[in-house]
Amino acid sequence: MAALRTEVGGLIDIIARGVLALSLRNGSSSTIPPYPDETQYALDMVVLACLHEGGTTPPAGVPELIRWCTDLTSRAWSFLAMAEPSLAVPRLVHPEHRTQTRTCAELAGLAQVADDLLKGISVDVSPKEANERRRFVESQVLIGPETHRALLMRAPRLVLVLKSVRDLYLSVPEEWVVRGMTALCPSCGLLALPGFPDDRRMAWCESEVCPPGLRIDRSYPSATSLVLHPALRLFHSLPARSEERLSREPVLTKLGMRPVEHTGSRYRVDMPGGEERIFRVYDRVEPTLLARDAVADQVEVAVVPSGSRAVQPGFREAFADALPDGTQVDLVTDDVLTTYLTNDQKDR
Repeated sequence: MAALRTEVGGLIDIIARGVLALSLRNGSSSTIPPYPDETQYALDMVVLACLHEGGTTPPAGVPELIRWCTDLTSRAWSFLAMAEPSLAVPRLVHPEHRTQTRTCAELAGLAQVADDLLKGISVDVSPKEANERRRFVESQVLIGPETHRALLMRAPRLVLVLKSVRDLYLSVPEEWVVRGMTALCPSCGLLALPGFPDDRRMAWCESEVCPPGLRIDRSYPSATSLVLHPALRLFHSLPARSEERLSREPVLTKLGMRPVEHTGSRYRVDMPGGEERIFRVYDRVEPTLLARDAVADQVEVAVVPSGSRAVQPGFREAFADALPDGTQVDLVTDDVLTTYLTNDQKDR
């Protein structure tokens, strides 16, 4: 999709928040009014933009607006001013599965929401307790009727941890419910949708990168289950897999990988030559938004998983172009980082 002027970029963000609000709404179907305030506001702003620019018939209502959001390059959006490319994945809603996209989540500002939620469970407790809570929500994307009992059998202390983070879990969004059940991806652990007619095989998952056809081995009754807040699923649980792998790498242990603060997700490491660098692990689909967040996080190195969309052609260039003048943030994969540091240590 082409980039939008500042005021239009703001409109896209508003629409993304409106789509997100529909997914977070409990109870009735997302196609039935009354709609969340954010969704109605997004529709109102799109209608006003259509009328102001002229030449485009506004969407008749929220259902039509959601259909528009499956393809931001369609002629329906022709009233928007265009410039250079900006969105790597130009849709806010998946056209087939009707789930919100990761692009939608990034535009809606869920990365900051995730950081705020993590800080909320980390303040006023010891670093050890904060880490326990962070690790719990990282690994426990869904809690069901058997979760409490399973925790008692496995590690009773985790029952107390669950109580301390219980407010971070919400009702399962309707788009992730199939025949009364909600599945988890066997690869990334996020929410998944089964295929048809074979509902034992995955058709799609929340990470958007896991291959279809994987055998689903975890499925739970939706009505009696709760899922982790989407901000934490996408911006904590997902990158935490690479973060955990890095923390176990001998070379990073030797170089003193340590958290900058126990309420955040940044790390310090003593690079070869004694220079200290601050890095954070991200898993993103939009390079321009990643660049914005990396600058705001005040990191010097943005680490991305080697199997993520960040390794696709053009991502690195778009990331670099989006950095403010005079700002340098290195973008590296987790594999490249560990290989470089390991080889450097061998050469010493």
